[in-house]
Amino acid sequence: MGVIDRYVIDNDLVLLPNRTMYIKSIRALVVADLHLGIEYAMALKGIYLPAYQFAEIREILFNYISRFRPEKLIVVGDFKHEFAQKTWQEHRETLLLLDEIKNRNLYFILVRGNHDNFIRGILERNNVDFRDPYYVEGEFLFIHGHKDIPGNLDLSPIRYIIMAHEHPAVLFKDEVGGRDKVPVFMIGSFPDNKKIKLIVLPALSSVASGIEVNFVAPSDFLSPILQRAEIDEFKAIASLSTGLLELPQIKHLRSLL
Repeated sequence: MGVIDRYVIDNDLVLLPNRTMYIKSIRALVVADLHLGIEYAMALKGIYLPAYQFAEIREILFNYISRFRPEKLIVVGDFKHEFAQKTWQEHRETLLLLDEIKNRNLYFILVRGNHDNFIRGILERNNVDFRDPYYVEGEFLFIHGHKDIPGNLDLSPIRYIIMAHEHPAVLFKDEVGGRDKVPVFMIGSFPDNKKIKLIVLPALSSVASGIEVNFVAPSDFLSPILQRAEIDEFKAIASLSTGLLELPQIKHLRSLL
């Protein structure tokens, strides 16, 4: 199968190019792991990159907002990057993006990720619905993934768990040693209830590196949810800027290395 412009799950969840999802039944645009301000944080560590990510993220978001006209924007964690402080770059970019989202009359839900520290005040002033550690709407549960789903949570209404955190990607190698890493959606079963579909989002950030899902063992995943999952049985959908590419199950992608 060649490149396609969308991949639809159960006639409702629409996977899109540029690492984005739209859910028709709840009219929500869903993304994860923006890591605003990552270039400045990397520069503090001696790694210098041009600060192009914010313009790229803004273009992707507002192109899809204009196209689908969602009622809400759901960010599944890691809106900003730096753990230990609020840097000037992420503060500026957070304010600019929140202002544009507010001007579009979008209901904005941020599910807290492990990088979303020192941000609550800004979110409250901008009427962001900040959820920690998960958000449930109808048959959908959104969780960043660095924390497990609480054991006492009633999952009987849930058909889909949508998480992030891992920045999943598939590593390709050629016979002369070339390497390329492509961000992917992962689709499989929730390990504690096989009737629930688990969908792992790629990072909207094009700078934040991700885990090479066809290279690592399940124990190498950061999320306690994925450490229990049958990763080799998951399907991968590569999300490129020009379209999507349906790939085989992870177990069949290991032969690419």
